[in-house]
Amino acid sequence: MFKEEREIWKDIKDCEGLYQVSNLGRVRSLERIDASGHHRKGIMLAGGLCGGYRSIILYRDGGAESKLIHRLVAEAFIPNPDGLPEVNHLDEDKMNNAVSNLEYCTRQYNLAYGTRNERIAKSQEQTIHVVTSSGHRYYFGSVKEAAKLLGLWPQDITNCLHGRAKHHGGFSFERAVKPCQA
Repeated sequence: MFKEEREIWKDIKDCEGLYQVSNLGRVRSLERIDASGHHRKGIMLAGGLCGGYRSIILYRDGGAESKLIHRLVAEAFIPNPDGLPEVNHLDEDKMNNAVSNLEYCTRQYNLAYGTRNERIAKSQEQTIHVVTSSGHRYYFGSVKEAAKLLGLWPQDITNCLHGRAKHHGGFSFERAVKPCQA
């Protein structure tokens, strides 16, 4: 049999009496009477995505503020005596905001954690075509190889491949299929 985790709710800092976050990573509004005298029923909030992380919009004093759910969980449930600036997902799943999956950390630790570096290296090993303004295509075995030979930054080439930019350094870039070996 599996152990069922009990959900614990705590007020969100600066939104006491309005919103709560749970140790399982859920957010709810509380039943209340708003500033206009209307009864507001408490509901579980769905939220959305912001940079691949689950986020929620909290309304207070006539304003709205977007908050990352993993940050809300950490602030409510995890002590941070050293004042560490970032919250890491231990299982590398940005959707798993349970307190048991989170830890405070430094920026350097967060960037180097888990398989992130291996995933970036693998993405930069993809074969590409560099296309000149005259339309000539040149094959490269990796983004890193093309960047080194052309004197460009690998991230700028990756931005073109992901559609975040059209050109860089006078070139456009396309994914390529490795040629067959004889």
